[in-house]
Amino acid sequence: MIDLPDWTIWAAFGLSLTGALSIFLLSALSAMRSEFQFFPPPGKDSWQHWTFLALFRLYLYPLIALTVLVFSPPEGSHAWAQYGVGGLLLLIGFGMAIRITLYMGWRNAFGEKLGLMTTGWFARSRNPIYVFTWLGIIGWAMLANSWLVTLLLSAWAIMYLFAPYFEEPWLEAEYGDKYFKYKKSVRRFI
Repeated sequence: MIDLPDWTIWAAFGLSLTGALSIFLLSALSAMRSEFQFFPPPGKDSWQHWTFLALFRLYLYPLIALTVLVFSPPEGSHAWAQYGVGGLLLLIGFGMAIRITLYMGWRNAFGEKLGLMTTGWFARSRNPIYVFTWLGIIGWAMLANSWLVTLLLSAWAIMYLFAPYFEEPWLEAEYGDKYFKYKKSVRRFI
């Protein structure tokens, strides 16, 4: 653990938590009010797109800093197993999430209508990026070895659990029957 004043740890935690809670609140408001759309954003030049990106960065960057600030290596005979499994899950999870995002197209992943993906990993799961990110999150939590980091990572996992429920109505409106057929034949997650 880096020897800094406790307020730096709590500032990083607070900033990250603020980003996550803001995304949750705006998404909940979007779900409750049909005239208000937050996620998925209506377009790449919309305030919703830029607000989501800013809030996700407000969540993620302090989370990375917090991970470094509170890092405490596990002790005991299980430490190497925890590092090995955690590192493997982190690399496979985030590596595959990035690979699938690039396969899908970065802009398509962020709400631009560039085509419905139904091949590759999308033939097995409607949300393979979320599934692999969960593996990465588990690995990150194992490596960080901190309840503060794990709590914030849990918020990310929950975001990705609920995100499809916000995205699916948009996909239905954008792709119509093609999406309905895809939805019937491929599971949401696994």
